[in-house]
Amino acid sequence: MAVLSSEEIYRDYRNKVFSYIRSRINSYQDAEDLCEDVFVKVYQKYETYDDTKSKLSTWIFNITRNTVIDYYRTHKEELEIIDNYDYPEEPDDSLDEETLEELATALKTLSTELRDIIILHYYEGYTLKQVSEKMKMTYGITKLRHAEALRKLKKILKERI
Repeated sequence: MAVLSSEEIYRDYRNKVFSYIRSRINSYQDAEDLCEDVFVKVYQKYETYDDTKSKLSTWIFNITRNTVIDYYRTHKEELEIIDNYDYPEEPDDSLDEETLEELATALKTLSTELRDIIILHYYEGYTLKQVSEKMKMTYGITKLRHAEALRKLKKILKERI
């Protein structure tokens, strides 16, 4: 296992972790705090990470997901998260932080169903067929809802430009 420094881990995963959290948490400040909490946990538990069991990104995003769940448990708010995600090796981080922030805000305006389709397909890397199976929807309905979500996101993002 190649050992990464804490700075390298933070640099490589900070934007991805923050974007994931921000897409699920309304408060920017709470999202910032949770992002920092994730990296504290990552640093504290790094010695227990086993690269034969999962990729580093998968391990970090499982910590992130659990941190968000813990946040909602302690704040007594409901969160609809599809459990048992198999996180992709590394989500695309070619967008700048401002664009990711706008996208996270736009995602929040979608219904939970539409947001989950987008997250599963683009962020988690599932095919639309796999998304339909995970969400217990027909493939045709999933394709229609996917197209609807993209139209809505495009409209919202155009209005912000």
